[in-house]
Amino acid sequence: MARSGAMALTLDKFECGGEPTSLGIRWERWKRALRIYIDAAGIEKSEKKRASLLHFGGQELQEIFFNIPDPDIEEGGPRRDVFEIALAKLDSYFSPKQSKVYERHLFRQLKQEINEKFEKFLVRLRQQAVKCQFHNEEENIIDQIIEKGSSSELRKKILRAGDDMTLEKIITVANSLEAVNRQLEDFDDKAASKEGVNRISINK
Repeated sequence: MARSGAMALTLDKFECGGEPTSLGIRWERWKRALRIYIDAAGIEKSEKKRASLLHFGGQELQEIFFNIPDPDIEEGGPRRDVFEIALAKLDSYFSPKQSKVYERHLFRQLKQEINEKFEKFLVRLRQQAVKCQFHNEEENIIDQIIEKGSSSELRKKILRAGDDMTLEKIITVANSLEAVNRQLEDFDDKAASKEGVNRISINK
């Protein structure tokens, strides 16, 4: 009889194929899920962590792993964490470093979609900005919010504040504007509903 807890936990295998341009992102997400699994299962030994990585990664991932040479380790040096070494090997395969020019091109293409919350848009900007090697990451994110953000109200407030507007302040203002817009929508819905009820009463 299987015990509850760690024995009941599982993880989908990593799909090594698929769209090449999304491979790095999918790998980072799968790694995050793996680390959550390891914490939830209470796995502490590095060897068992690596075994979990290879087991749940699937046969295709195993083939890739065993065909990547191990990094050179100095004899007599400190013992290396075999799990972290395994992750580093696979990182080099699934998340190769892209040209910062290309990554910045991708960053400039990001725009806030219709009905996308500001917080989600900001997460996407931050994730891509990390790869761009900007000297001033926050400044570039602010520029992109101005250029590609969907809220004209937020854009006006940022431009009026000028250099005094920090990313932290923008987040506060954006959240406030979204909250007000939700309240207005709710108010309009209730008003429309009440008007409909009144019309029905009059026509009776």
